Amino acid sequence: MKLKKIKESIDQKIELNEKAAFLQEVSKFNEYGNAIYRTDSLKEAAKAVSKIVENAERIALQETDEWFDDLTVKRNMKSLKSNNEQFMKTVGEVSKLQQRLESLYEEMGHTLSRYYEIK
Repeated sequence: MKLKKIKESIDQKIELNEKAAFLQEVSKFNEYGNAIYRTDSLKEAAKAVSKIVENAERIALQETDEWFDDLTVKRNMKSLKSNNEQFMKTVGEVSKLQQRLESLYEEMGHTLSRYYEIK
C-alpha cells in the first residue's frame, strides 16, 4: 500500500514539474515574435536590388567599350533581368506567406492568452 502512495506522489511531482515548465514556456510566447516579425522590409530590399540590376545593365553597356563583347554583355544583362523578375515574383510570394505567418502567430497568442498568462 505504501509503495503505491509513493508512486502516486512521484507521479504528481513529475506532473507539477512538467506543468511548471510548460507555464514558463507559454509565458515567453511573445518572445518568439522577434523571430516571426521581420524588422527589415523584404520588399524594400528587393526594390534596392532591382534598381541595382537596372543600373548594372545601363552602365555595363556604356562601359564595355573594347573590354567585352557587346553581344556577351547584352546576353548576360538579359539573364540578369530575367533572374531579377523571378526574384521580385518570389519576394511577392514570400511577403504573402509572411503575412499569413504573422496572422497565425497572433491568433495562437490570442487563444493561448485566454487560458495562460503571457508576459
